Amino acid sequence: MRDVLIRNPLIYDGTGSHPFYSDVLLRDGKITRIARGIPISGDCEVVEAEGLALSPGFINTHSHNELELLRNPELRQVASQGITTEVLGQDGSSVAPVTEELLQELADNMAPLAGTMNGPYPWHSFADYMKAVEQAHPASRFVSLVGHGTIRMNVMGNDNREPTSEELEAMKQLLARCMEEGAKGMSLGLIYPPGSFAKTDELIELAKVVAAHDGLIMVHMRSEKDKLLESVEEMRQVVENSGVRLQISHHKALGPSNWGKVRQSVAAIYAMREKGFDVTIDQYPWTAACTGLKVCAPQWAYDGGEQGFQNRLKNPEEYSRVLAETQAEIKMRGGASCIMLASVATEEYAWMAGQKLDYICDRLGMEPGAAVLHILQHEGPEVIAIYFSISEEDVQFVMKHDIHCVCTDGIMGAHPHPRAYASFPRFLGHYVREEKVMPLEEAIRHITGEPARRLRLWDRGLIREGMDADLVLFDPATIDSRNSYLEPTIPSVGISRVWVLGEEKFRG
Repeated sequence: MRDVLIRNPLIYDGTGSHPFYSDVLLRDGKITRIARGIPISGDCEVVEAEGLALSPGFINTHSHNELELLRNPELRQVASQGITTEVLGQDGSSVAPVTEELLQELADNMAPLAGTMNGPYPWHSFADYMKAVEQAHPASRFVSLVGHGTIRMNVMGNDNREPTSEELEAMKQLLARCMEEGAKGMSLGLIYPPGSFAKTDELIELAKVVAAHDGLIMVHMRSEKDKLLESVEEMRQVVENSGVRLQISHHKALGPSNWGKVRQSVAAIYAMREKGFDVTIDQYPWTAACTGLKVCAPQWAYDGGEQGFQNRLKNPEEYSRVLAETQAEIKMRGGASCIMLASVATEEYAWMAGQKLDYICDRLGMEPGAAVLHILQHEGPEVIAIYFSISEEDVQFVMKHDIHCVCTDGIMGAHPHPRAYASFPRFLGHYVREEKVMPLEEAIRHITGEPARRLRLWDRGLIREGMDADLVLFDPATIDSRNSYLEPTIPSVGISRVWVLGEEKFRG
């Protein structure tokens, strides 16, 4: 690998300190020297960076690229927005560990978030999965959490009940093994079955295992809607009874009737911090959410997994109950005009991708609730939807806090949410430069040094001699997203170069 000399960029070092001008020398994957006027020696590539900014590589604290790192390891949509580390295994759903008997069932659970593979997963243990990704040599570095829902499935399937004492102990042992195999912590997906079936006491006991390994819990809370504040209170109980470090994922309030509640929820988070607990948040910088269409159906309907759900749709009495709750959920999210299908499973329904639910309902001749259940019955669990139900004022309020960092929460599909392609450029361009939510040096800390601290990634996140050479060279005057909900894959602008361990992964 050739040395790289980056000449005279304005350096934002990841600490939030004022930027400074200097040369930076990269050698053997490390930042070896930071000084003015570094001489050229030997086989060295010189990058003239006058007028550009240099920062540590961006750390994406919430990614769903578990399978994308294997399917498309060049990760163009990741590298092109300056991401050099992806955090996998989110929302209670990791692709490992898994038993031979659970391979299809786990794949069904993962489909709305991570998509599918051609054939069954070729791993079983958490360590086996991490090794498989390493062997794919993806463009981004990666770390992973282990999903609570996945742990639960391994021990008690998709049953909607409390674990026995023996099952709880088995979950704790399996979680500890995953932590020893490299998991950075555990994710909770408390709106996704089977994780949603767990009660608070179960979460506390598992959180104690994570805390014993100095791990981090990242949580999609039980509600981001009408019970947002009660969900923050549940996490307070988990933190105070286990001592675990906590990050609340993609913090927001969904639905117009809940807009503004983030002021109370953020205040409750700071109250936890005042007691000495390490509690933080992340956010994608958009006003639309994205997840499986199945969240429109009630969680109890998935007792027994995907097959249990499909069986209930065939039972007239149970179907009526599922339909009523599905209709209420669609209304809470703003109605059919606020829901866009992002991807489906079959060619027959491919026309739905990129279309709003109200148009789909007209074409199908169905009411919204019936249309959603029909689609889920026809397409299975893979259907992904975009939900236009977040307040712009709330987005900026959450973003301004020092405990905030940025994520993509990117889910790939036929018509993905634009956040998968441009969250970091949008944050730095639209929100930091144009909306002036914070100084650029503070914004860089939010996406580099601070997430590295939370994840205990002591080899990256700062520009210091001896640190790994994960770096982004960009133009502060032009960096921004150019995509939209209708054209989500349009590349961002303003990023010049991206290096991972000193190797160039993107050139703009």
